[in-house]
Amino acid sequence: MLVSTNRLATVQRLGLILFAAGFVVTAIGLFFAPARIFPSYLMGFLFWMGLTLGCFPVLMIYHLVGGTWGVPLRKFLEAGISTLPLMAALLVPLIFGLSHLYQWARPASMTADPILQCKEIYLNFPGFLLRMIIFFAVWGVLAVLLLRWSRPESNRNDPASVIALRKISGPGLAFFGLATSFAYVDWVMALEPDWYSSIFPVIILMGQILAALAFAIIMSSATGSNQPVTLKQSNQLGDLLLAFVMLWAYMSFAQIIIIYAGNLPHEILWYLHRMRGGWLIVSWMLALFAFAVPFFLLLFRQVKRSPAWLSRLAAGLLVVQAICVFWYVAPSFRPTIFVDWIDPFSFLGVGGAWIAVVTYRLMHRSQRPASKEGPG
Repeated sequence: MLVSTNRLATVQRLGLILFAAGFVVTAIGLFFAPARIFPSYLMGFLFWMGLTLGCFPVLMIYHLVGGTWGVPLRKFLEAGISTLPLMAALLVPLIFGLSHLYQWARPASMTADPILQCKEIYLNFPGFLLRMIIFFAVWGVLAVLLLRWSRPESNRNDPASVIALRKISGPGLAFFGLATSFAYVDWVMALEPDWYSSIFPVIILMGQILAALAFAIIMSSATGSNQPVTLKQSNQLGDLLLAFVMLWAYMSFAQIIIIYAGNLPHEILWYLHRMRGGWLIVSWMLALFAFAVPFFLLLFRQVKRSPAWLSRLAAGLLVVQAICVFWYVAPSFRPTIFVDWIDPFSFLGVGGAWIAVVTYRLMHRSQRPASKEGPG
């Protein structure tokens, strides 16, 4: 599948401009209001990191089950995975702002909260740093293996490479799921350390997969190729979107019902923060546009069989997932709903760098013929 180099070059330049502008403003803001900058930066980082991580399971599922649906997406999923070193570098600023983000990083908060003291064996700086190294090592090994074996499989359609990718993807999904779940315990759940939920990291993981799938669908439609998405492939991709929309909604609703039925103070508090001060409006928006509307539209075969309509729907889901990340993080710092002036700069700064790396990968990777059927 040949991607329009001119379009990618234009997108790459735009990404570099956004990265430069966003990071200059963010860097200046760190000197004046670090307590406001770091939460904004965390939200931007989490969304784009979610896109990177979401590409892993989609690609590994494709290698395991095969079929034609992954053929137009594969190049973009591999490009998304290749941004992992960039995201590791972009995590470093957050390490210097832990005290502005997490209560466990403030000695006064640790002393005043008995529950936090019980979690000190896990929530501490050396443990946090060690876990980040382990997580990125797991993701990095998976990325290297998937990209390395992908080259001979695509160039020669070597059966040995197909089998190797399957063998990597099976256990890879298990290791990836564990590492990513614990990472989001550290990054998101630890923002409110008195709260806990065993299903919450899986909800975030479903959102990641949905966002990555939407990104790949948009790219396959927007960049142009000599191998356009067929009606059959479009219908299959629509079915996948519908499946992950339902999974995300089911798990999210199940968590609310279980916590509400249990009526446990430490568990309900997280939702109370997202139902007061205007945040309830965002909650209903997510219920409507992250589930109800896409679920209804994806029931129609005409929508799923139209690549143009499917890419528009995917773009909407991508925007909704960005709002979802905002809803996960911002209420922990903002009792009332508002968008800080630094939020778009942080978001676009991280996103500009991510887009620049993805387009670089797409433009400079070796041109290779895609398999008609893919692995399997």
